[in-house]
Amino acid sequence: MTHPDHPTLSSHLLDEVQRMDAVAWGRLVSTYGPIVYRWCRTSGVPEGEASDVVQEVFAAVARGVSGFQREKKEGSFRSWLATITRNKVRDYFRRQAKGLVAVGGTTAMLKLEQCPEDLGSTIDPAAAESPVVQSVLRQVQAEFEPQTWKAFWQSAIDGKSAAEVAEGLGVSVASVYQAKSRVLRRLRKSLAELPQ
Repeated sequence: MTHPDHPTLSSHLLDEVQRMDAVAWGRLVSTYGPIVYRWCRTSGVPEGEASDVVQEVFAAVARGVSGFQREKKEGSFRSWLATITRNKVRDYFRRQAKGLVAVGGTTAMLKLEQCPEDLGSTIDPAAAESPVVQSVLRQVQAEFEPQTWKAFWQSAIDGKSAAEVAEGLGVSVASVYQAKSRVLRRLRKSLAELPQ
């Protein structure tokens, strides 16, 4: 019996994926997506960025799966997927290394604390009751750690100050701002993808 953390890809499912069958792709992503996400997180990719790296991995799989050939009966697809994941994680860290160094220290923290609480917030608490927005919220919530989601929800939807949320969750004020920013960025992207 196969361990759930180490599933194998059946030849039939592989054939369907190689033919770009949507149902087969859904099964592939639902089976291997959480594994790839865990690989990204254990490699040091922050939780707010890991979903993007997972998407890059599956985009690379889509580009290369037609040429994939099994080298052994079991585990070769998983090994191939792990190699792609390692490469995409390396790409992520290369991009981060080229980015600007974050400003830190007391001065930066004081400036951050002076920002208005609703800065950048595009989620209206009343709009959060809409069934469409509720669906998007549930999907996006699954991409974040519970602590990050609580920090976002309490600051953006419940209207608590960052200091209150930080104290209640036992994190820094900067962590609350960061959580709010990451979740809002992901929500904006998901909402923008909805059909008009």
